[in-house]
Amino acid sequence: MNKKVRSLINISISILLICFIVHMIVIEKIKEQFSHMIFFLFLLALVIENLGVAISAKKWQILFKMKEDISFLATWKYYYIGSFFNAFLPTSIGGDAIKAYSISKEIKKKEDAFSSVIMDRITGLIAILCIGSFALILGWEKIPEIALLLSLPVLFLPIAIIIIIFKTDFVGNIISKPFFSRFGKLQNFVKKIYVSLKGYASLQKEILIVLLISFLYHFLLIINNYVLSLSLGLKIPLPYFFIFIPVAEILVFLPITIQGFGVREGSYVILFSSLATKAQSFALGFSDQIVKVMVSIIGGIIYMLSSVKR
Repeated sequence: MNKKVRSLINISISILLICFIVHMIVIEKIKEQFSHMIFFLFLLALVIENLGVAISAKKWQILFKMKEDISFLATWKYYYIGSFFNAFLPTSIGGDAIKAYSISKEIKKKEDAFSSVIMDRITGLIAILCIGSFALILGWEKIPEIALLLSLPVLFLPIAIIIIIFKTDFVGNIISKPFFSRFGKLQNFVKKIYVSLKGYASLQKEILIVLLISFLYHFLLIINNYVLSLSLGLKIPLPYFFIFIPVAEILVFLPITIQGFGVREGSYVILFSSLATKAQSFALGFSDQIVKVMVSIIGGIIYMLSSVKR
């Protein structure tokens, strides 16, 4: 499928989902919710989001250093640029591809750039899985039935991904199929990325450090949503955020809309509506989306400045 057509489809799905949710909730109630927002707490959430970018960039640098040397400023810069492209491409996968391609120009083995980005995502999925599962076990009886039905299958998704990549050669066998041989250089490059990715399995001590940083990042992500809820005047207990935000983040990872628009808001409405009104739940998800878009604008400025220098 043509990239432009795919992007138009993703944008259309995002718009339709947002329109459907807003129509279902009634826009006046959503406006009323935003009218009471505490601006200072919203700014605090924006600061925390940018701190999260710095932490993620440091994690990416550590993953890189297992293969090649790279500066923190370089990974920080390209993390912001990746966030900018996330605003226009399906999920964070599009931004990941851009930042991997951009930083690959500065290193010897280009496959290491792509494998480090994939490993960055995998360690993030492991962290969010652990946090969500632990919270799910502790708060089992307090969780609404619909949230349980949504949480359980979604939280097991990262386990399946990790097993397929590191405990089987399923991906390698697919890449080696005769069908892909017609792509020549691309097939060889994908094989190199896969070999580079599998190489992380032997670096257990280093990966443990990366996982700890991932836990810190996702902890901040959850706290940031709690701060946004306070800015909107919501009184949702903090423990619920440790259960619902991991589920929402994994759902947003699915490549069906642009930067998760529509999916994020919809998942927040489903997950939080037993603890707040639908309008409040939508406002919370949309606030988180606004914060992410504002961070992506910073990435856009960095991208334009770096393009001018070239």
